[in-house]
Amino acid sequence: MKDKIEDKTKELLNKRQWTFGQLQSMGDIVGEFTENIYNGLSAKEKINLVWDVDIEPYFSAQRPFGELMQMMVKYQISETIAVYLKNELMNANVNFNGDDNNEVPKRSVGGKPSKKRTTNEKKDSEE
Repeated sequence: MKDKIEDKTKELLNKRQWTFGQLQSMGDIVGEFTENIYNGLSAKEKINLVWDVDIEPYFSAQRPFGELMQMMVKYQISETIAVYLKNELMNANVNFNGDDNNEVPKRSVGGKPSKKRTTNEKKDSEE
């Protein structure tokens, strides 16, 4: 089952281009992916995902079984997604603005100084 969740996570991750800012909101991504994957699972798949999971951590309050099961399933999905995303990001190459090179543009800071003007030139109003 975890392979299926990882495959779906990979599909969702590769479906769009991500900014670094979006990737910093890992909780939001995991939550979005969890809802998407949860809604795509059959009832049997959901039960299989939590069948052998210890339920003690989930009993902090009285809950109906359906709510408890949903919470447990989503937690198992989220955990699998988070581990997968962490592993992918540890090996990711970051490409800023689609530029493969790190060249400094000619007119930016660090370029050659202008021959027409010097850096200690007085302003017209100061003469």
